[in-house]
Amino acid sequence: MATVASFPKISRNTWSKLRAKFKKSIPTAVTPAFVNSVVPMADASAASNVINPLQMLGLIDDQRKPTDLASQWRHDDEYPAVCKTIRERIYPQDLLDTYPGGEATDKPGIIRWFMKSAGVGEAAAKMFADTYSILAQADCSRLEEKAAGTKSSPKRTSATQTARKSAPVKTSQQMMPLEESSPSQAKPTHGKPLGKFPAVHIDVQVHISPETSAEQIDRIFESMARHLGSFTG
Repeated sequence: MATVASFPKISRNTWSKLRAKFKKSIPTAVTPAFVNSVVPMADASAASNVINPLQMLGLIDDQRKPTDLASQWRHDDEYPAVCKTIRERIYPQDLLDTYPGGEATDKPGIIRWFMKSAGVGEAAAKMFADTYSILAQADCSRLEEKAAGTKSSPKRTSATQTARKSAPVKTSQQMMPLEESSPSQAKPTHGKPLGKFPAVHIDVQVHISPETSAEQIDRIFESMARHLGSFTG
């Protein structure tokens, strides 16, 4: 049974960025500082997640110096042949025969293969499978693709945004305070009369005590005349 150390694992993002860096200039050695300039990470992480896999892939030697294979790896026209060379050197023939393309539809089967053959858990098997898929596809134009099987999560609408969308929109007319108007304040519109207001009839009953003097009665009626006159005038 193969051991965990038998298979390299390197992320698609790191693979793509390192290759872009090699295209510009081949480094004297791939050190943690060099890795950090491409993909920021701690020195220990650079050694275990980048430098060691590159050595297993044959792109750098034991002194961390780029190999002839790395010089070919950076050229688009030679990239497929380099991937084929690495693939055939590292992986057993039964994996190559069963999943030659490393496509997304093959991903579950490739993961199961690594879990059984390498004796690792699902998380490690997924990383082994990702690296195998990169090499099996051998297509530099697909390096920017997301890892197979992942889907972008839909945008979530917050409760506040939902409330804003569903809330009725108030118009300026609805928001304006209503002005109270009396019949005497009504004005014609565009020179047209507004029509006659309905007549108002008021009945007044006065109850006067028999003990009320004639002078008091006169004052009562004078007061009523004054107040009623101002209301109807």
